[in-house]
Amino acid sequence: MDEQERLAHNLTAFRKAAGMTQLELAEKIKYSNKTVSKWERAESYPDIFTLKKIAELYGVTVNDILDGIVPTSVGEKPDSAFDDPKYPIKRAMLIMSCALLFCLTSIAFFLTVFYVGAGHKPDGSVIVSLANADGYWYWCYFIYNIPLDAIACFVFMLVVHKHAEKWCLSAILWGALLSIHLSLMYINQFAALIYICGVPFQIVINNFCRYINLAINDGEPKK
Repeated sequence: MDEQERLAHNLTAFRKAAGMTQLELAEKIKYSNKTVSKWERAESYPDIFTLKKIAELYGVTVNDILDGIVPTSVGEKPDSAFDDPKYPIKRAMLIMSCALLFCLTSIAFFLTVFYVGAGHKPDGSVIVSLANADGYWYWCYFIYNIPLDAIACFVFMLVVHKHAEKWCLSAILWGALLSIHLSLMYINQFAALIYICGVPFQIVINNFCRYINLAINDGEPKK
């Protein structure tokens, strides 16, 4: 058994000891399950930065993996953020921020419905309505909350958990595009084409999160 085959065997042993599938491991280290499969079939091998990330994930050292020393208990390294005594306060601040955004949106919604509505009657009174005279629905205000709440979640995960979550950035992107679409659909029939712009940005997000997480965890250095 050569060194690459030995490493492949050890990677497989550690993964199974941690109770993970190839797909679960791949998602945690931001690689495809096909790449993990190639590592375990000795068709390729992870670079030193990725190997270090895998070792940290299992709570062992790189030397343990190279030597094939599988501890009796191997598992995903717990998130240290939960051990912080101030974590409940930080989480409460996130919830309060999202709740405040919702309250402000609700206030704007009801003020618009009752004080703007669909226009004014000849006597000057407001025509109470959920939409204006052009057909714009005021409930769209709540859709605008999606990217704002996602920004708050992304900052929370990045600052508190030291991890950039792809779903947060995806929610920011598609929530913003949805908001723009709902704002323009009444004046431009081609407004839905804006979603095409989201595809390349989603690809960028996938890579951005991977590299920023490697940088945060002392993996691949920032360039």
